[in-house]
Amino acid sequence: MLRTIKFMVLLWGLLACDGDDSSEGDSMGGRQAGDASAAARQDFANAPVSADGGPDAATAADVAMATDTDTASGTDCGLAGCGRAVVSTGGRVDLLFVVDDSGSMSEEQAALALEFPRLMQKLTSGDHDQDGVAEYAPVEDLHLGVVSTNLGAGGSAVTSSCSEGGDSGRLLSRSSDSAACNGDYPTFLSYLADGGDPEQTAQDFACLAVLGTRGCGYEQPLESALKALWPSADPSIRFMGNSIDEQLGRGDRENAGFLRNDPNEPAATLAIVVVSDEDDCSAYDPWLWTAEHFLLPEDPRVMQPLNLRCFYNPDRLHPIERYLHGYRGLHGLTGARVLFAAIVGVPVDLVDQPALAAVDWGDEAQREAHYQLILDDPRMQEREDTDLPEGEPANLVPSCESEQGKAYPPRRIVELARRFGPNSLVQSICGDNLGPPIDLIVRNVVETPQ
Repeated sequence: MLRTIKFMVLLWGLLACDGDDSSEGDSMGGRQAGDASAAARQDFANAPVSADGGPDAATAADVAMATDTDTASGTDCGLAGCGRAVVSTGGRVDLLFVVDDSGSMSEEQAALALEFPRLMQKLTSGDHDQDGVAEYAPVEDLHLGVVSTNLGAGGSAVTSSCSEGGDSGRLLSRSSDSAACNGDYPTFLSYLADGGDPEQTAQDFACLAVLGTRGCGYEQPLESALKALWPSADPSIRFMGNSIDEQLGRGDRENAGFLRNDPNEPAATLAIVVVSDEDDCSAYDPWLWTAEHFLLPEDPRVMQPLNLRCFYNPDRLHPIERYLHGYRGLHGLTGARVLFAAIVGVPVDLVDQPALAAVDWGDEAQREAHYQLILDDPRMQEREDTDLPEGEPANLVPSCESEQGKAYPPRRIVELARRFGPNSLVQSICGDNLGPPIDLIVRNVVETPQ
């Protein structure tokens, strides 16, 4: 009870503060990965995704079936739905949250932080339903990191919140100014079952994950995660920037040690979780957000609101394959599982428990049908809102709403989840709370479709 009270006090403190400190300083060290590692990453990333998950699929020797009865559908299902089996993580997980820090995300960040004790309890105990009996082996070695969606706006300061390069994919160790938070945190948090305190780790992570709402409104979660994890030693993937430092990944520089993909060491399951109320706007064109007064009169962007440039210019965004291949390629030498999950603006009824229980996740056709149903839903179609009150900035029609605010169709993010096949999950940010999405993310970390 005392822990609960302390955690609620912590959240009130975080909501009252909105830190905007930015990390400074870079290092060009850490370029020791050889050509063989880069080749393995590329070979693994470019491998086709098979019906059973391709290189990410677990072997039969790695899994042991565990089922329960789904109360909504009455069917005999695994912890995360039909056609799933508990899979060994080897006790090691690297969990990266990509958190939207734009102006509309204050309530959602607080709701996310409130669920971290729940996440830690389930992962580290293995007792998912809290009945005193473990459903799966607990995670004994956990890395927790957070990056923002803020990569600026094409190398120029379009607005005060879109500084050049933004947070540039750096793991964020700054915390709120709340007295409940320790101001000195490492680049990422580590939990070890031997002597670790899961409740304290959850509180510490809440301090890191409540980023404030002063980030750039052109959210680029997919690019931010890739930049955070990709090694600078492998320049086959480059990033937007005005310097070599900005154009290279940070996985072996400031963020070194978070991702455990050394083939000579036990690998860790990698889970990337996006939390945002808008779609991905990861652009390769630095001129996409050029202000109107810098454009020629005949340029079509003159008539396009800055806030909707990604909507009007989808051809200026990176293809989804960049992230499918890039994320999977991070474990090119180890073959460890890579999962992609998102808590975004999908209508709740499309991804709630009854909807998921109706899908056999081991069946490729059923997974495809599930994601196609989401993408085809009328609420998920992007269109400009022509009924906004006078003076309100241009925006799209929301795909869902809650007491915490509005969210917009996340079509690119859903499409990436679809391409990830069995190792993916999409949940709604518009529910009453984020408990159910967090529960399902835990289940997807410890389970795999069969």
